[in-house]
Amino acid sequence: MGTNGPLRAAVVGAGRLGTFHARLLASIDGVELAAVVDPRGAEAVPVAAELGVPLLESLYDLPDDVSAVSVAVPTTLHHDVTCALLEQGKHVLVEKPMAATLAEARAMDALAKQQGLVLQVGHIERFNPVLGIARQLDIRPQFIEAHRLAPFNFRTLDVSVVMDLMIHDLDIVLDLVESPLEKVDAVGSNVLGERVDLANARLTFANGCVANITASRVSFEPLRRTRVFSHDHFVSMDFGTRRAFVASLAKGFDAGSLGVDAAQALADAASYKDFVQQGVMELREVDMDASNPLLTEITSFVDAVRGDASDGVSSEHGIRAMEVAMRISEQIEAHSWS
Repeated sequence: MGTNGPLRAAVVGAGRLGTFHARLLASIDGVELAAVVDPRGAEAVPVAAELGVPLLESLYDLPDDVSAVSVAVPTTLHHDVTCALLEQGKHVLVEKPMAATLAEARAMDALAKQQGLVLQVGHIERFNPVLGIARQLDIRPQFIEAHRLAPFNFRTLDVSVVMDLMIHDLDIVLDLVESPLEKVDAVGSNVLGERVDLANARLTFANGCVANITASRVSFEPLRRTRVFSHDHFVSMDFGTRRAFVASLAKGFDAGSLGVDAAQALADAASYKDFVQQGVMELREVDMDASNPLLTEITSFVDAVRGDASDGVSSEHGIRAMEVAMRISEQIEAHSWS
């Protein structure tokens, strides 16, 4: 990239998600999409023609002046593709999970640091605006309950539901709790595929917080909801609808004031919700903006490549989520009854 020229970027892997990456990269001011890399050919990869950029069969055909690359290939290829790009001196945004194994993820991180390059991981839910509610309130969670359910699809059969879906919530929980993880209990089973399709994990942290996380890719209805409980707040965040419900202790509320009068007030109220709004709790529902989390994620990567402040998910955090996912997978294997 020249001093005043556009940032030249590319996408490796032009499946469903890679197509989104290519379109969004091409839409960012100051970024020039230089190529799409996919060995399947033009008939299988129409996005290159749509955007008017070359379709390359090999990442080794990328021009030298391409400095930022988004990687959206199957998880089993993350390590090899990312390392090859880093060795070419290119900054990389790789989709989650960061790699197929912890050893591969750590090798990717070490190479990026050795080369002095940006390596970020595509944990897209970090950029979902609904998560901002918990951050605005500066919540210190005591209990977290997360459900991430989806119908079965045939796109991610190379990894378990822990790496496919649950890892989103693992990253969110670890980011919210900010305390060492002390204990992991987990169960799961494969239903339609050869890998685990349904899993539940209970995480216990050093500060006493407990997180109960459920993930399924054999659900009839999709659900992406996280509830966070703290001393002063309850927050329910729906990552699908981008709506949040917040309940907070009313200012000046004194728990010692609850007594006979409060019992009578509850009896007289039209509903429990009506009662708690009478000086006990403040309730509000919040609709988030219509921002595109993937665009925000990619823009954060571009910011980091340019040397600007970035909210992108670091390779260290990508590894952190994988470490917990591996512990969960080990517990599931240990508790297997098949």
